[in-house]
Amino acid sequence: MDRLDVDRPLRVRFTVSATGSLRAGDARTALFNWLLARKTGGSLLVRVDDAAGAAASGEAAVLDDVRWLGLDWDEGPYRRSERAAIYDEHVAKLCASGAAYERDGAVWFGMPPGPTVVHDRVHGDVEFDNSAIADFILRAANGVAGPRFATAVDDATMRIDLVVCGDEHLDDAPREIALARALGYEPPRYAHLGALLDAEHHALAKRVDAPTIGALRRAGYLPEAVIEHLALLGWSPPDGNDTFALDELARTFSLERVHASPAVFDEARLRAFNGRALRALPRERYRALIAEWMQRAGLLEAPVPPPAERWIDTFVDAFGDEVHTLGEALEEIAALRAEAVTVPALELERLRNRQVLFFLDAVSQYVDDQPELRGLPLANDVPAIAGEFGIAKNDAFAALRMALTGRHDGPPLTLLFPLLGHERIMIRIGAISSHILHGRGLEPIKYGPGGVPFETIQATPPPDQATGHDERGS
Repeated sequence: MDRLDVDRPLRVRFTVSATGSLRAGDARTALFNWLLARKTGGSLLVRVDDAAGAAASGEAAVLDDVRWLGLDWDEGPYRRSERAAIYDEHVAKLCASGAAYERDGAVWFGMPPGPTVVHDRVHGDVEFDNSAIADFILRAANGVAGPRFATAVDDATMRIDLVVCGDEHLDDAPREIALARALGYEPPRYAHLGALLDAEHHALAKRVDAPTIGALRRAGYLPEAVIEHLALLGWSPPDGNDTFALDELARTFSLERVHASPAVFDEARLRAFNGRALRALPRERYRALIAEWMQRAGLLEAPVPPPAERWIDTFVDAFGDEVHTLGEALEEIAALRAEAVTVPALELERLRNRQVLFFLDAVSQYVDDQPELRGLPLANDVPAIAGEFGIAKNDAFAALRMALTGRHDGPPLTLLFPLLGHERIMIRIGAISSHILHGRGLEPIKYGPGGVPFETIQATPPPDQATGHDERGS
């Protein structure tokens, strides 16, 4: 295999499509090129494939995604649409040498005889039989340069040392090598990264709905988590670490640890990485991000008033270990701000008991009497209220949580109370009580799905019949 001195500054490039969407595979390619440029003290160039007349806004959106990831570049963007004169000059050179010919108004390149060996830093030497590669268009009848030709000319004139891209482009390499040699240039070296697959092991490059950086941003992922995930798609760190900043990653990265086998874009793993990144944020930064997302959703005014900052701090205490993206955080916040909750049908049946309704009404009165909902001794007060109506402690906590959230689990009630606030707690309890009383009334069902005997929460049950879980004041 050809040797490439990676200890000297390398000129590498990244090509973006001006479509407005930076796909995950392209983002990995951009990252790996950036790492090589920074590790070797070289240069990263950006090409824009805008020959199809894509809007400038599409290019801007893609480059904004690249910047959001924390990646910068040293030259460009060089736009294919602005380099027609350079391409025409090289077409004329190939026609004059007899390497190209005209047909039907287009200019074609004829593949030379013999094999072409691609010396690939990831796949090793890959040999292609040129006789199996059809002639291809250099310049279409409308004057637009073909993509392979434009790429080969740009790599040559921009003095690219190493082309790092996905292995879906491996079959393009012999064409580009043949073009470079026909033009009298030394072809660049290549490193084709292993394919990216989805969870069903289908190639992401062939999916029109492949994950994009824009979609991840809108879902509330952090750039540092996305970078960590992308870096591990086809590259193995020498120490097995999976947490690193960009500068640390640039020092550690090497082509020798890039492998040719496919890698799965695992959204569950990315989500876990993002949850970890959120929890590692300084409290001030986490609070600012939550506030920013709330403002964008119309849930918070600007500037953020001090009581709202306190509320956000409580939210982070309550949900910070549970949410994995800012989008999930916003969903939880929207649910907290809603006046009503949806209680599953069977859970509603469990609450269909006069004593439970008395208990919930007493909790509502208790809340109404409190000047401050933070720091309430709920571990003592809720069981005390429940005891007045013969309801076991665990059943009381379970019924109260279900009435307030429609769920079995969630943050401690000591945090949930100040997050909901006086009015919302009372509204939610009132809505559940009204639904029970004015729905089917207090007559409970006797059998659940499949004819299984069913009972509501019972008053004064024996200790061994209490259901739910002990909140321990939470």
